[in-house]
This record gives sequence, structure tokens and C-alpha cells, in this order.
Amino acid sequence: MTHIAKGANVPVPTTLVRIAVGRERRPGVPTVDASALLLDATGVVRGDADIVFHGQPDHPSGAVRHAGTGEGAGQLAEWLELDLSRVEPAVQRVLIAGSCDEGTFGQVAGLYAQVTSADGAIVTHYDVTDASSETAFVLGEFYRRAGAWKFRAVGQGYDTGLAGLATDFGVVVAEGEADGAAPVTPPVPGLAKPLPSPATHVPGPVASIPGPPASTPGPVALPGVTKAGSVPEGRAVPLTPPPAPTGPSAPVPSGAAVPVQPSLVAMKPALAGAAAAPPWGVGLFHFEPVTFGGKGEKTVTVDLPFPQDSGPVILEARVDQYHFIQVQIVGRSEDVFCTDLPDFYGRALLVPPRKGGPLKLKVRQSGKWELTVLPLTAARPIGPGTIEGSGREIFVHTGPAADLKVKASDRHSGWFQLNQYQGDSPDELRRPTERLVHAWNGRRVKEKVRIPDGPLFLAIDKGRHQWEFTLEPGSAR
Repeated sequence: MTHIAKGANVPVPTTLVRIAVGRERRPGVPTVDASALLLDATGVVRGDADIVFHGQPDHPSGAVRHAGTGEGAGQLAEWLELDLSRVEPAVQRVLIAGSCDEGTFGQVAGLYAQVTSADGAIVTHYDVTDASSETAFVLGEFYRRAGAWKFRAVGQGYDTGLAGLATDFGVVVAEGEADGAAPVTPPVPGLAKPLPSPATHVPGPVASIPGPPASTPGPVALPGVTKAGSVPEGRAVPLTPPPAPTGPSAPVPSGAAVPVQPSLVAMKPALAGAAAAPPWGVGLFHFEPVTFGGKGEKTVTVDLPFPQDSGPVILEARVDQYHFIQVQIVGRSEDVFCTDLPDFYGRALLVPPRKGGPLKLKVRQSGKWELTVLPLTAARPIGPGTIEGSGREIFVHTGPAADLKVKASDRHSGWFQLNQYQGDSPDELRRPTERLVHAWNGRRVKEKVRIPDGPLFLAIDKGRHQWEFTLEPGSAR
């Protein structure tokens, strides 16, 4: 078994795997509800059906299923089944999340995520050791890499519950749910009214635990949750129970499924189309994200019809075994990236040439790397509450003026810089309007800055720091 730390990743078999979101079985410990979010290349869900949880247990593609709860060896777990050979090409990442409506994750003893293969062998195990006041948690993610799949231990918490987590990934939680009317179908836990317990935990052997029926209903609409874009067509295909797996130390899921024969075709990422631009994205250059991969030094051509005086776009960089990467636009002296990437990942603003048209990128890196060019509308939303991460990142703020608490630290004595970008035209977004935070030589950052009414963009332009942002809405000066 491979135990991994926060930020680490491991390859996983491109077939059916099971994920236990587990904890120690102790009296009074809050219940943890497991869910999966299927994200496209822009990092958001495509519609309501891309959220799988116990109230909506099947994805229309049949690739993801909530498989019930399990108990054994002093532990409780909710189980998800993920058939990676059936994940649609437009889906680039599958998040594994948990929510805790009755308390916080700091009260949950022994929280972990464990991935097992269809035969019960443990693929990897991640123990969460730093939970505190969070009420929702992204434990890990499955992501595509060069036609294969990997699992990364994420460990990102949200004090705003599953509603805050879902908002970060493109779900719009409608207001007016608390008007007293009973919902027609079960809502996502934490987004609206609480759901009853998904299963009764029965002491005794695992075999005595009731599981979901052999044929589960198809996905249902989630009241109060909307997302621009189409919901994937098709219906859920129930998976049939296999023989009881043997060997793993984690609780065994009820109603587990037999594996589906893995595809022998390499899964080249394909894009079903860019998501519809939100109102704040009017005037920006929209396109389908483009991904490049390679090893060592290489020049790639980004063959996109950038308009004249185009606003910036997002360049996402991932490296495999080596941290340091340098990326330049051919013909320019400044770097887009020239840094080592924490957790092998970072996002930076890429400013196209003023004349428009395609551009060339020079990449220098000693190992394998992957670059993805994304529209600016793929920036990470920032709203009320606390978010955490590391390294360079791009954020969009669309709300009213607010105070932003910024905490950041780096044991490698690096620099940290947070810039604000705002303007009425794409051309004005080519350069920062204000430098909000600047620290050097690994200085620990603990500041409060004021950001005006949105829409605006915030970019961590320097730094491999671990950072924490807390947005305080309605705070007056």
C-alpha cells in the first residue's frame, strides 16, 4: 500500500476503482457525507448531473456511483465507485469531497481517503492530519495525464460548507431555498435543507450492512443548483454486485460493483466545447482550452487567433518528477514561468502579443511537463469565506468591495506578490492596476487588503508559498 502526503500523486489503474472516505467510529463524531464532482478542462462542472452523492447516486455516463456506507474494524466509510475507462473525454478531473453538516472536520477522528482496485487491493491511502474548522473538504482528485490517470492528495478545506466548495467549481446556489416549501427532489447536503442519514450503521460484520438496491434510479435535478452549459445526455447504467473483496483494511462497501473491462485506447483529452461566458466575461477572448505536453526543452505553437490588444489568458503548468520550469513567449525576454512549482502545479497570466494571432512558447524543463492554455473566464472564483492553496494562481472576484485577509509562508525563502487587475476593456487587463501584497526572502505574510467592487482579477504573480485567503463581505471602511 502506498501512503501519500498532501500534494503528492500516484498513478492509478484505468479501470474501476473504489474510494473510501472514512473515519474512526467514535460516539458523537459528526457524520461525513462523500461526494464526487466531475470537472471539465476549465475546472468547473458542466451541469447538475456532474455532482454525485447519496441523494443523486449515479452519473449519467455510468462512470461514477455512490456505493453506500461500510463499517468494520472500528471505522466507518462512505464509498464511491469510479470507472475511469468510462469517464467522458470532456471530463478532465474528478474531485473526491466530503461535507460535515453536524460539526467541523476538526472533530472527525482519523479522516482519510483510500483508493482500492476492483479486486480489493489498496492502491493508495491519504490521511488528513490538518483539519480544523472546515465543514467541507476536497480530499483528493483523479486527473488525466498523458492518456493515463493519477490520484493527487489535495487536502483543501472550506469553512463555508459544501455550498462554498461547489461555488468554487462552477455551481450556482440559488437563493430562496429557505422559504419553507419542501423540495421536490433531495438537495445536495449542505446546499439547502439537510437530508436524512443515508444509511443506518449496523454493528457486526460488513455483510450485514444494507446496501443500495441492485438497480438504482437515474440522476435527479438538484433544486437551487444551476450551471451554464448542457447536461450530458444518456442515462445511468447500474453496476452489478461482485463477489465480496478480500484483503483491504478499510471497510468494505455495500453493493460493490464488478469492474468493467478497461479500454486499450489511450485517452487523449478532448473538449466538448468551452462553457458559456458569464456576464463578467463579456469582451474577453473565448476559446476551447488547448493542452501541450513534452519532455525536456521544446518550442510549441499556440495556434489560437488572439485578437489585437487581447486581454491575458491563463497558462497552467504541470510537471511530473521535477519542480523547476521556465516558459517564455518566443521573442520576449520576460518569463511567463521561471520557478519551481509547489505540488507540481501552477497557473499564471499569459499576455499575448499586441498584434494578435498565434504565439510560440519556449519550454525548458528537465523532465515531463504539460501546459494548458485557458480563457481568463477559467480563473478560480473567490467569494466569502476561506480558501487555501500553494504557488501561483489566478482568481476572479465578482462581488462588492470587501476586505481580503492574506496569509502566506514559504520555508524556501521565496518571494510572494499579489497583484490586482481591473479595467473596462481587455487591453486594460494586460497589466496590473495595483500591487496589493509584496514580500521577499520568505517573509511570512499576514496582511489585510481592500479590494474594490468586481469584476476584477487577482493574480499571485510570484511565490511558491502556502497561502490562505479569507474574504470578508460587507466589511466597511
